[in-house]
Order: sequence, then structure tokens, then C-alpha cells
Amino acid sequence: MVRIEAGEFSYQADWFSKYIPDWKKYTESLTGMPDLKFLEVGSFEGRSTVWMLENILTHPSSKILCVDTFGGSMEHERMSIDTTTIEDTFWHNIRLTKAEEKVQVIKGTSQVVLRTLPFNTFDLAYIDGSHVATDVLSDAVLTLPLMKHGGIMVFDDYYWDDEPDPLNRPKMAIDAFLRVNKGLYETIKKYEQVAIKIK
Repeated sequence: MVRIEAGEFSYQADWFSKYIPDWKKYTESLTGMPDLKFLEVGSFEGRSTVWMLENILTHPSSKILCVDTFGGSMEHERMSIDTTTIEDTFWHNIRLTKAEEKVQVIKGTSQVVLRTLPFNTFDLAYIDGSHVATDVLSDAVLTLPLMKHGGIMVFDDYYWDDEPDPLNRPKMAIDAFLRVNKGLYETIKKYEQVAIKIK
């Protein structure tokens, strides 16, 4: 795959930029606020992380916690993405923001890491890790109690269908999570990404 260059930032792929208009709406009430705490499950090379640091987490006291194995996934291999460089590229891009001190990374599987985090902590969570339905459902269930009242959860790849088996796609898991938690959130957007606000 051709590497996409954005200034000095380096990305093998950019799946985030097309959603920036939506993200501006998701986060309009948060932009520049002090003491924001964001959770990102699945950071890859940091494209979304960089945007949040430069546009939302602009107050010196704001932080983002990134959870990733940096080992890539089955779809990355199929797309000929070099998974051996993901972690180095992530840190290269983060350093270019000059906001490295706002970024904490816990390297590991989300099913393990999320269980170690304190409840009622995060203002926003972006769930974009494994696309396997059981993993997405686990990420959603484990993230919900970590959210503050009024916090925003965003799920990526709702209509992603590169895998023929629905069990290897996020949609089934997102639908199940939304169904069993009906009444605990309000829907902000439901299309290619699903954004909800916790009541």
C-alpha cells in the first residue's frame, strides 16, 4: 500500500479524515475544555489520535489513553500493510504534534487493559480496535462503566463488510450493545460510525 504523507506525518492508510466533519459535531462541546480524558481503543498509526490532540485536546491538562497491541490485524495483512512499523510510526506522528506528554499508551489487548481502568473516568471513548464481533462487544461492554455521565462513545466501521462472515464484523456487536443498553444513552449519529451520549 502506498504510504500517505500529510506534511511530515506518515500514514500507510487514512481511514479517519473522511469522518472529521462528524467528529467536529461529536466534540463541539468538548473542544479546548480542561481536564478532558479520552480513551482510544485501537490507535493504529495515530491518525485519529493526532487529530484529537490538535483539535480537541488542546488544553494543557487534557489527556488521551491509547490501547493497542500494535500488532495489526487480519485485514491489515490482506491489505499488504507493514504491521512491523505500526508502533514506531504511531510515536513518530505523536511526537510531531508536540503534545506527547498528553498521550499515555497501554500496549496490550483491550479485553485485558480495559478491566484495569477506573470507572467514571472518560469524557469520550473511540472504539476502533478488532473488528471481530465478540471483541467489539467486549470492548463496548467494558468501556461503558468507564464513561462519565454525558460522555460520548464512538464506534467505527458499523457498515464495514470486507469480511464475508458477519461474526467478523462490528455491526452485530454494536447492534447488540445498543439494544441491551437502550435507555442508557441517546443516539448522536448512526451511519458508518455510531456515536452515542451516555445519560
